[in-house]
Amino acid sequence: MEGSSPGLSAERFHAWLNLLQTYSVVSGRIEAELDAAHGLSLAEHEVLIRLAQAEGTRLRMYDLADLLLLSKSGATRVVDRLEKRGLVERVVSTDDRRVVYAALTRSGAALLVKTRPLLHDSVERFFSGHLSDDEVARLRAVLRRVLEGNDAWAEHRCAPALEGAAPQSARRSG
Repeated sequence: MEGSSPGLSAERFHAWLNLLQTYSVVSGRIEAELDAAHGLSLAEHEVLIRLAQAEGTRLRMYDLADLLLLSKSGATRVVDRLEKRGLVERVVSTDDRRVVYAALTRSGAALLVKTRPLLHDSVERFFSGHLSDDEVARLRAVLRRVLEGNDAWAEHRCAPALEGAAPQSARRSG
């Protein structure tokens, strides 16, 4: 491969490009469907899922940013958009006013329930439906190895309970 560095084969570089392309195509198609049906970006939908899975359906903003692999300001921008729609609210800790939680509202929980069939169908059509169960298991093992190699594997972030996406009990607002 022209311009390649020693040690990086064409096959390895192409695998990297294919990973980028796959993410772009699949996430773009899923996001387009979420946006058309529910007015949500993929990042906004993930915030709703993460809050629904959290104890008390709320997370400290710092912890939410960590789960999303976003900067604190990036998480703040996503929460701002959801808060404007009444899907999430910010709650200041009663113990420490410096701590702010993002909390799922009833409206956010209701929208998450509505999005579940579309998300499951979209993931199946655009991603997992193209793979056998064995290929999915192998892919997860390979991706885990890459994440672990970059000190980025965290069980709570990378392998949360799927059914945990069902809202526990959302807050009163919305």
